[in-house]
Amino acid sequence: MSKIIAISSLAFLFAISSASAAEYDGFQAVTAASLKPFARDIGSLLGSGSNQTARPLGFSGFDIGVRAVAQFDPSSGNTVLKKNSPFGLGFVQAEIGMPYRLDGFVRGGAYEGMAVAGGGLRYGLWNVSDEKYRINAMLVLMGNMATQRYFSAVHFNSSLVCSLNVPVVSPYIGAGFDFTRLEAQAVSDPALAGKSVSVSEPRYTAGLRAKFKMGYLAAGYTYTHDRGLVNASAGFRF
Repeated sequence: MSKIIAISSLAFLFAISSASAAEYDGFQAVTAASLKPFARDIGSLLGSGSNQTARPLGFSGFDIGVRAVAQFDPSSGNTVLKKNSPFGLGFVQAEIGMPYRLDGFVRGGAYEGMAVAGGGLRYGLWNVSDEKYRINAMLVLMGNMATQRYFSAVHFNSSLVCSLNVPVVSPYIGAGFDFTRLEAQAVSDPALAGKSVSVSEPRYTAGLRAKFKMGYLAAGYTYTHDRGLVNASAGFRF
């Protein structure tokens, strides 16, 4: 099972890095009706793939890795991106453990002309346990900013994540809420320049995480605004 997760995660990370252009530059010709569907799709990318375990790092613990997320198909009404064509984002994420079951993390990346930076906090809901088949749970608060020549976006989310201690391969589930504010900038329609829209959507995630001596690989599936996303991560955890 761990080999399957490892191969799947690495293949997905490679696919995202070499995927065809997401054509975010197509936002230049955005219409008023496309603003909210596009905002939902950007928010789903920004809100997915940040967590693959509910175990806090512990004081002075450290995690650094890469994250990738892709949505299979743009939302209905999103004419900016190609219909029936996947699109995604990639991040580098660094995390540090703090006292009182708190973790802090920062993340950033750039893909197809869109730059993203963000971070957040995690809080373990009860004392950490590494006992087999025990459940860990945490609350997550995260914020992100995305900029592109034709638009900018601010994203916030809150999530509850649970994971089960299973040797080698651990399942995890999560539920959260995404809030995204999108602002059009240099676009073809002068009436839309500076126009902003806000959207909010629930998000549900499930996946598996394969643990190794000092590293991990994970793969998961997210469902939000009637669309499916896949995410993968790989990194080192100390």
